Amino acid sequence: MNNMKKIILTISAIVLFSPILQAQFATNKVVAHRGAWKADSLPQNSVASFVRAIELGCAGSEFDVYLTADSVLVLNHDADLQGLSVEKSTLAELQQKKLSNGETIALLDDIMKNLVKQTTTLAFLEIKPSSINQQHGFAAVDKILEMAKRYNADNWIVYISFDYSYLRRINEKNPNARTAFLGAEKTIDEIIADKQFGIDFNHKQFKNDENIITIAKKNGINVNVWTVNKVEDMQYFLNKNVDYITTDEPELQLRIKN
Repeated sequence: MNNMKKIILTISAIVLFSPILQAQFATNKVVAHRGAWKADSLPQNSVASFVRAIELGCAGSEFDVYLTADSVLVLNHDADLQGLSVEKSTLAELQQKKLSNGETIALLDDIMKNLVKQTTTLAFLEIKPSSINQQHGFAAVDKILEMAKRYNADNWIVYISFDYSYLRRINEKNPNARTAFLGAEKTIDEIIADKQFGIDFNHKQFKNDENIITIAKKNGINVNVWTVNKVEDMQYFLNKNVDYITTDEPELQLRIKN
């Protein structure tokens, strides 16, 4: 076999077996907030709610990440889990608490394993501000980036946070990473100047100043809005052609979109 044939066969194999080239992520704009949990009474931020968002075909699933006292990345929205501080407890201590479906606190590692097996749903990975100190938060950022690199998961992740310093750290360590700010402290002009991938603002902020969406889209900034649970609000933001809508009602929004 000559070299040209070998090259052609190699390229064909890459196209055939690469999951990124085989399928594209869903374009329905629906991001399940803390996973798809509400309709099936699943625990928020659980492996089950994340997998359910994938099964529904959501364009994305949001979830919240903390670093435990023994440096394990776990999912939880609040700083406490059933009376235990997530950041000040070990994984073994947290695993003594059961979620409503019998699971224990979800590990980011388990989410990553499910994430990279499919090409429908993106992860909107929220890094929670640390209640200990900024260094603990930075340690969480670094471990998240290490894990993403190990799973080769850049194509699957949008990093979001209320702590802008976390996003800046991500941008410095991985210029290809996609980051979006959740807070109201930064203007759209500042975000454009910092070359952020996107904005991820509360729906009230967008409604108070409709120019934000217009300016963002003119400058190639991705627009996500949270947390949108009413039909009229979903339709409003669909009409504004935002990129993503984060909701506790993914099934409802999927019906509206379809």
